[in-house]
Amino acid sequence: MANQVLDAMDLEIEAALERARNEPEWVRIAAVKYYAEPELDLFVVTLSDGRRLSFPRENLWPLKGSTPEQAADFTIGPHGSHIWWPQMDEGLSLDGLLEGRTGNDKWMERLRRRESAA
Repeated sequence: MANQVLDAMDLEIEAALERARNEPEWVRIAAVKYYAEPELDLFVVTLSDGRRLSFPRENLWPLKGSTPEQAADFTIGPHGSHIWWPQMDEGLSLDGLLEGRTGNDKWMERLRRRESAA
C-alpha cells in the first residue's frame, strides 16, 4: 500500500514538473540600476525577458521628496515582483510599472498635466 501511495505521489510530482517546464516563464524584475548623476537622475529596470524600462526619479511617487541616498536604498521584492524603498516605506509593483503607473491616480494626473504643459 505504501509503495502505491509513493508511486502515485511520484507521478503527481512528475506531472507538476512537466507542467512547470511547459509554462512560459513569468516576467520579473531581474535587476535595477540607479544613476544618481546630476544630469541623469533615473532608474533602469531590467526584466527577465530582456526588456529595460527607465524612469526619472522625479516621476516615481514613492521617491517624492527623497534624497539620492534614500533613492539608492532599494530592494527587489520576492520573485522580482516589485521594488521597495525601505527608507521611504513605499514601493512600486512590476505590474504597475509595465502599465506605466509610477504612483497613485492623483500623482499620475499631475504627471499628465505637467507633460501636456511642456
